[in-house]
Amino acid sequence: MKFRKDKDILRLLRVGLVVVLLGVVLMFQAPSKTTFFIGFGLIFAGLFIFTRAVYTATKPKTELIADERITRITEKAGYNAGWMVVLSVIILFWADKIWSLGIELEDMYWTTLLVGAYSFLILKWYYNRRGEIV
Repeated sequence: MKFRKDKDILRLLRVGLVVVLLGVVLMFQAPSKTTFFIGFGLIFAGLFIFTRAVYTATKPKTELIADERITRITEKAGYNAGWMVVLSVIILFWADKIWSLGIELEDMYWTTLLVGAYSFLILKWYYNRRGEIV
């Protein structure tokens, strides 16, 4: 297995290691529960960045360039996910108005954020699986 040593790969590896180190320092230095969980989150994010950089470093550069099909799939998934977010905001707003559910703005924000992110990932997977995009 050939390991690329581009400056971009090395920079991403350094960022991952620095984030892990910062998380460890923050996790064990401060006695607060909040800083413990922030440190744990930083460690997790740093390990994710590091493993993603190692995975990318093992691939040839030509394999990482997106072709027209992948670009079109991403565009179509993003377009449809955007409409799903708009529809979910409309449904949540009117459901709150009609049935007086007492939905807070922060709850609506997180719901639409999750709907958008997951619908984008699911639609991207679905369009990639389906094949031809028109």
